Amino acid sequence: METKIVISDPKTGKSYNKTLSPDENTSIMSKKLGEEIDLSFIGLEGYSAVITGGSYMTGTPMRKEIDSIGLKPALISGGVGNRQGIRRRKSVAGNTVSQFTSQINFKIVKYGQKSLDEIFIAKTEN
Repeated sequence: METKIVISDPKTGKSYNKTLSPDENTSIMSKKLGEEIDLSFIGLEGYSAVITGGSYMTGTPMRKEIDSIGLKPALISGGVGNRQGIRRRKSVAGNTVSQFTSQINFKIVKYGQKSLDEIFIAKTEN
């Protein structure tokens, strides 16, 4: 299953998208929300980012406090996947990236030498 990644740059406020094939996303399997990883596996040399969120293949959001892979029923009150002030049992995805994760969100914490604009614009023009 293909995985979409969204890379956010807090300096500029821009986001960049990339789609990974099943062969490419093996380096991020078993990583958890909040973990810092090196982005050289997608061609961003010198960059590292923190996993800030994601969603399961059904579109269900990942929750940091659910320590598992896949969907789990949880009693939640506010936050990702629920309205504030309402407690209800709802299925949410665990905090671990698996082959069923359809989207992963990253926030850049360490920058490389080339800017993200140079890297992503050069790839789309070719």
